[in-house]
Amino acid sequence: MTATRFAKATTLVALAVGWLVAAWLLTRTTVPGELQAPHVEARTVFPAAVLHRTARYDGLLRWLWVASTLVTLAALVLFVHLGPRIARAWELGRVATGVMVGAVTTLGVWAVGLPFGAVELWWGRRYGQEQLGYGEWVLGQWPALVGQVVGLTIALTILMLLAGRFGRRWWLVAAPFFVVVGAVLLLVLPYVQTIGTRPPHHTATAARIRELARKEGVGGTPVRIENVSGETSAANAMATGIGPSARVFVWSTFLDGRYSGRELEVVTAHEFGHIAHHHLWKGLAWSLLLTLPGFWLVERATRRRGGLERPEVVPMALLALALIGLVITPVGNEVSRRYEGEADWSALRATRDPAAAESVFRKFTRYDLVQPNPPLWSYIWIDDHPTVVQRIAMARAYARRR
Repeated sequence: MTATRFAKATTLVALAVGWLVAAWLLTRTTVPGELQAPHVEARTVFPAAVLHRTARYDGLLRWLWVASTLVTLAALVLFVHLGPRIARAWELGRVATGVMVGAVTTLGVWAVGLPFGAVELWWGRRYGQEQLGYGEWVLGQWPALVGQVVGLTIALTILMLLAGRFGRRWWLVAAPFFVVVGAVLLLVLPYVQTIGTRPPHHTATAARIRELARKEGVGGTPVRIENVSGETSAANAMATGIGPSARVFVWSTFLDGRYSGRELEVVTAHEFGHIAHHHLWKGLAWSLLLTLPGFWLVERATRRRGGLERPEVVPMALLALALIGLVITPVGNEVSRRYEGEADWSALRATRDPAAAESVFRKFTRYDLVQPNPPLWSYIWIDDHPTVVQRIAMARAYARRR
């Protein structure tokens, strides 16, 4: 082995080891390793009729995801073959032509996916989960499509400029650049999302929620109520933002009388846990860890056709990104489940109310029709939260430790 080859091999090994160490550190959580969670059978917690209903509702949605994914990949394969023809239809220069090829590809993929969204809406309306009318739904697709095309235009412009400037090494610059862009968006977008929301009313529950934030070390974190009436009956909440923009959004469906104040405290404490344990910062770190090798694979996939700097290769790059995303989805889901589990544990420690936590998880199945113990393939490829029975088991394990 020559000195050059030895140096390259040593560098690759060092990078691989560094990647694995970083990934290991990012997967560590504060959930006790010795926690003995009891085995929970869904049939002992929920009536058979509820289990049947959730299996039917969630079951169709899962297979819709499979069908939509396969059709999307097939459409991308078609556009890979059509790429040269589409590129020849435009004479706008290398970058502008690549952007147009990407826009046409995006429109085609959006079009083939539209029927699946319509079926999902129909299914949700049938089970009382969705409240949007079909006309409202169609009109609501356009802003998302415009945003997708605009975002892709900006991203492709940057990637093709970097590919033209740095050649085969464009991915080394693109990956950290896009992670920085993601961090900026994560900092700024929560301020935009706050528009149209309101703070909680001054109630005893709101005061206890503020106390929970202080207890978890994130006192002063804003909580905003997002009005989703007329759109869905499902209940949800999320933590978003970094630094000064960190905040918690709670859907108004949590306040429609189905959930008690204690249960709402558990939900908000869970979201505070995400902020307290820096899960959004860790998500940015994971973005860098996964984007670097992902972009390298895109470079390898497109190089045989001339590289990303060629406009007709854009559909191949989009197909490669879709396939890479599909392959790493189980990894992302597992990491997400670990963070969600840590947020559950943080909420249990803050509220000291495992009964309210278990009640919330039960209601997710009863009201939102979340299947309490989904099929294994779905757990791996689709579900980014612990199952309902796993979350109930953690609540019971905490109760036993007290």
